[in-house]
Amino acid sequence: MQYSLDMRPVIINIILFFTVVTCYAQVDTSPSFDFNRKYSVPELKKDLAILKDSLEIIHPALYRYINKASFDQAFKNADKFIDRPLTQTAFYTIVAPLVSKVGDIHTTIELPEESHSYLATESKLFPFDVRIVDKKVYIASNNSADSSIRAGSRILKINNQPVDEVLRKMQSCFSDEGANETLKLKRVEQRFAFQYHLNYGYSKAFKVEYTFNNKPSQTKTVRAEPFSVIKTRRGENQQKFPHLKSLFPQAPYLALSIDAPKNIAILTIKWFQNDVLREANEQFRPFIDSAFAEIKERKINNLIIDIRNNGGGESENASYLYAYLTNKPFRFLYAMEANQKTYDEDRERGVKYTFVKNTGKYHTSDSTTPYQQFFGLGYQSYKPNSFSGKLYVLIDGLTTSAAPQFASLVKQNRRGILIGENAPGSLSGGSGRGYSYFLLPNSGLLTMISRYRLYLVSPAQKTKDRCVTPDYRPAKSFNDLLGGVIKTLNLL
Repeated sequence: MQYSLDMRPVIINIILFFTVVTCYAQVDTSPSFDFNRKYSVPELKKDLAILKDSLEIIHPALYRYINKASFDQAFKNADKFIDRPLTQTAFYTIVAPLVSKVGDIHTTIELPEESHSYLATESKLFPFDVRIVDKKVYIASNNSADSSIRAGSRILKINNQPVDEVLRKMQSCFSDEGANETLKLKRVEQRFAFQYHLNYGYSKAFKVEYTFNNKPSQTKTVRAEPFSVIKTRRGENQQKFPHLKSLFPQAPYLALSIDAPKNIAILTIKWFQNDVLREANEQFRPFIDSAFAEIKERKINNLIIDIRNNGGGESENASYLYAYLTNKPFRFLYAMEANQKTYDEDRERGVKYTFVKNTGKYHTSDSTTPYQQFFGLGYQSYKPNSFSGKLYVLIDGLTTSAAPQFASLVKQNRRGILIGENAPGSLSGGSGRGYSYFLLPNSGLLTMISRYRLYLVSPAQKTKDRCVTPDYRPAKSFNDLLGGVIKTLNLL
């Protein structure tokens, strides 16, 4: 088994973004690859044991959201389900809910790229894109051959299964922060057709019960479609509803717009990740410098920072942004916590740790270490020409990784108002920065485990462990999503 200490948060995005988007565009699948291969009971039980051992050895806060007894029992129950040979996808539906119980968005398990490629090129899928509002599932793009089913129709059942039961099953396969569910629901939106196949198997057709504008329900049967057909029809439908936002960040990732008559600037940031920005010929720090220079020159007093659908990235960039919003030095990170394995490796590199007896973990607040994954330990400098006006930050269930860290800074320091829905990050700090990622030896499932717990507040501070929550939650509807409406409760 190979472990890697990678200091870039981009790894989570490789798993949740690259394999979902890029590999779906691939057309080649290895001739020797057998998507329907079944693995023996001993093989799968060995993978299950390796997964459990790896989580216990590597993860820095395994029992933060689930106690050890419940964790052990969940794995025992899973072991009982492995009573016959299973396909990779069937095994995935058993182990993915186990990983999600850890409550860490940076600890995940996925099908490998070749399996995603197979689904995208060799199989047929559920032919609707969906959006979820208040746990109600709406058709956002009808990619089926039956054009009479309108966008905005609410799905009630699929193949006689109530859609709320379908949602619960799909959600269980994804990780979120603690007991939060917003990221899970967004992941279901992003992968609905693929996830339906993984959880319910291949279906040639789908019996869909739906309603439109609360009228009496209708039931129609639509055939499964190849992903290539789905993509084509999706593109055609996007022209009908151009304001419906994509489920994935789209370039340009950095943008500034100013409404001079209303004295409002909107700063949109979809990534803090330098690698992704460079590929789009964008640079984070020069852009931020230029944006705030323009905001100052034009004497703007109201600033909206939109970090919805932000895939995360370098914490340095989140800190750099906040440095333009304060007039005093600030703390970004108070401490990091590691398990024995990570501690042993870091100690050889000269990182200074303190053993915490009551937790059995190792803490470091060593701001002298040169390694990037320890960025933020110690006070950060502010920008002398920082913005002092009113600040509003838009967040949602896809505000991930470094993005909720930025939102936490705003909330902890009472610098501005958060608007939207729960962001999948802990207000006091989640886990990440370094990762172990590997393939389970038999089933080939791609696994990633966080190595560090991050403290955005002092470890000695007694705070309720909760996700980053908005100060205001504007009511929303599917029609708002369709029209690209941003509601800010008339705060400006």
